[in-house]
Amino acid sequence: MSKIIAVWGSSGSGKSMFCCILAKSLTQSKKKAIIINADLSTPMLPVWLPDQIIETGVSVGQVLSSPKINTTLVASKVTVLKSYPFIGLMGFAAGENPLSYPEIKYDTVRSLAAAAAKLVDYVILDCSSNMTHFFTPAAIESADTVVRILTPDLKGINYLKAHQPLLTDARFKFHEHLTLAGLARPFHALDEMGHLIGGFDGLLPYGKEIDRCASEGNMFGAVSYCNPKYMAALKKVLEVVSDEHAE
Repeated sequence: MSKIIAVWGSSGSGKSMFCCILAKSLTQSKKKAIIINADLSTPMLPVWLPDQIIETGVSVGQVLSSPKINTTLVASKVTVLKSYPFIGLMGFAAGENPLSYPEIKYDTVRSLAAAAAKLVDYVILDCSSNMTHFFTPAAIESADTVVRILTPDLKGINYLKAHQPLLTDARFKFHEHLTLAGLARPFHALDEMGHLIGGFDGLLPYGKEIDRCASEGNMFGAVSYCNPKYMAALKKVLEVVSDEHAE
């Protein structure tokens, strides 16, 4: 049975990079994964694939604006990595903006996640930090495993405190989310910040090589540069996904 994983959290915490590294790890045994990003503030297809020609019309917006979503439609809008054919990507295309499509509907997002889950072993929902963007809460509700990534500073902590009231309904399972400190640096007061939110489940330390991979369009190559603390946090997420998969 396929698993849906949602990754959400504060702006600039390394969520999209973590999604790429997670996808590479989950598909090492040739299982298949799709990463879906529906944040129109930064169309992700040209970020993920700056050197790969994107077929005209292949955009997650075409799916989310459709009156009916099914596996055939979803499969037709997935872009597969040429260098790693077990990972598919769905996002907005270069040049698209918030006015390119009608406003996203909550139930449409859930339909997209459910349809994608029928195609692959893992669906990774790369969420916007904007909780009023329906993709994020709908993704959290749809997911089997939820990972929230926060910068370990006052900005990240207060982001969580501000958005927690929006996720109090039981269907969001707020207190079951794994919490990771994203882009953690030596000068961050990790213990103090963790104390304010009940602790971090793992650290995703900032790395110059990881940052370089992001800036040069090689996000799926960053896993080679993750230090032991990053890998330990990743392993914890993989264990949770594996345990839930076993159930």
